[in-house]
Amino acid sequence: MAGRTRREWTLRAPDASAVREISAKTGLSLTTAKILVNRGIADDREADRFLAGTLRDLSSPFLMRDLEKASRRLVEAGVRNEPVLIYADYDADGATGAACLCLFLRDVFPGLPVRIHQNHRVNDGYGLRTEHLADAAADGVRLVVTVDGGISDGPAIREAGGLGMDVIVTDHHLPGPELPPAYAVLNPKRRDCGFPEKELAGVGVVFMLVCGVRRQLRGADPDRAQAEPNLRRYLDLVALGTVADMVPLRGDNRLLVKAGIDEIRTRPRTGVAALLSVSGVAPETVDEADLGFRVGPRLNAAGRVGESRRSADLLVTADRALALRLAAELNAENGRRQREEERILRSAEAALHSGPPAEALSAIVLADPEWHLGVLGIVASRLAERFYRPTVLLRLEGEEARGSCRSVDGFPLVDALDELSHLLTRYGGHSQAAGLALPAENLPAFREGLNRIADEYASPRGFVPRIPVDAQVRLADISSGFMEELERLRPFGMGNEEPVLLARNLRITRRVPFGAAGQHLKAEVSGDDRRFELVAFHRTELPQGPDGCVDLLFTPQRVVFRGNRTVRLLLRDARPPACDGRDQALP
Repeated sequence: MAGRTRREWTLRAPDASAVREISAKTGLSLTTAKILVNRGIADDREADRFLAGTLRDLSSPFLMRDLEKASRRLVEAGVRNEPVLIYADYDADGATGAACLCLFLRDVFPGLPVRIHQNHRVNDGYGLRTEHLADAAADGVRLVVTVDGGISDGPAIREAGGLGMDVIVTDHHLPGPELPPAYAVLNPKRRDCGFPEKELAGVGVVFMLVCGVRRQLRGADPDRAQAEPNLRRYLDLVALGTVADMVPLRGDNRLLVKAGIDEIRTRPRTGVAALLSVSGVAPETVDEADLGFRVGPRLNAAGRVGESRRSADLLVTADRALALRLAAELNAENGRRQREEERILRSAEAALHSGPPAEALSAIVLADPEWHLGVLGIVASRLAERFYRPTVLLRLEGEEARGSCRSVDGFPLVDALDELSHLLTRYGGHSQAAGLALPAENLPAFREGLNRIADEYASPRGFVPRIPVDAQVRLADISSGFMEELERLRPFGMGNEEPVLLARNLRITRRVPFGAAGQHLKAEVSGDDRRFELVAFHRTELPQGPDGCVDLLFTPQRVVFRGNRTVRLLLRDARPPACDGRDQALP
């Protein structure tokens, strides 16, 4: 299992008439119109909302089940000056959602005793812990609002009720057969919820609740409208949490992230500015890639390898010195997380090489007592991507094993875990990612069972990764006008991925390794009398045909370095051209 799994290229073939219609109505090139149709934008009206939509196009928050009830309860707490506990998940989505609600409540109810709790990933695990709820009740808390969790915490919520506390659940994970016995449950995935946007992040659900509280306040006292904060002030947090949680950037999520990035560019709050600083990102040029790959991981580092509460503390503080200190700590912990990730990756690869041959495995299941629980999901993702098999990494803790699973296209992970539930202590997630725990003695049976189930889903060649290709182009097509069009498609992310383009018979004229261990590659690629820098991450060579040519899949990107804006090509995959000039891989 030493090599990289060969991936098939699939050239998309969108409806030609729809492409022409969108091109004619919007003025976009046929290539960009083709990209839009590939994203499911079927007519010019949808294209206009996608390209030029504003916050006025958001779904009405008041379509969300229980929103008005929850809003009234929060207003009651504010008027009575009741202590409020915000119980948030330990990741970036939880931290940003908690900060959004906390800051808003403090703004509209000055002096309200509101505090945030985030679990410790290793010591507490995921979900509501009764000991923390009991401590809050002892301190006089009578209202708890969950953020990015709670939908599966029925027993803990029932116990909170017995302690005299109302619980408002705000979550976006798929509910089970029964909803928890909470005062209100805000979750767009509820079967009885009429809110049309089902893929909000946890922070997005919180923002809808904030909208509801504001309407309740205005209804009670119309004169308050002038004194209330502009809700745009909180969209920087919504954008950061939404991007970091990797929910689809379509519909409402897209509108919220676009507006939130504008907020960060023009007036970043103290904590966000500190995060940008340690991430090496200029506020005025920040984009969704910066949030997802530079800022988000630092915010998440607190929950992965440190004390999660610092992430929310950083986002709510207005003290610049404190913000810079917390951001520096998160930056250091992100470095620790990266080192730990690489250590575990090397250890896992060594275990793979010492085990059964690649062809004998349809799923990877590895366990080790020395692996850090907080980064197993990241390493499992890297192994699943590299070897294209469902991957489970577990930390052995005495008689128990805990860890994370990552899947591949074509393998329904949670369905498989359902089938193996008799071997598990607990598990939860979705088709592509999950967490689980099991008795260590069940590990051999679980490994055997997961491989058996994966065998049933894999083709005779195993799981085959496929790269959807948006369009075939020439390097001459990568013009400044085309790059301007691509900018209009931002923000990119899940559900609106960066375009993948194909160019054939290119020449590589220069190769330069980079990275601490020379694990990445920069090259110069030429064709059609054009030259571009090509960047290949986690790759040290490029395959070429006998004539020195190569076919490339890439994404063109604008980069800013020392004030200069250039275009580079980000490599997605490479292969030698077909010998007879015909395509042997694409339809």
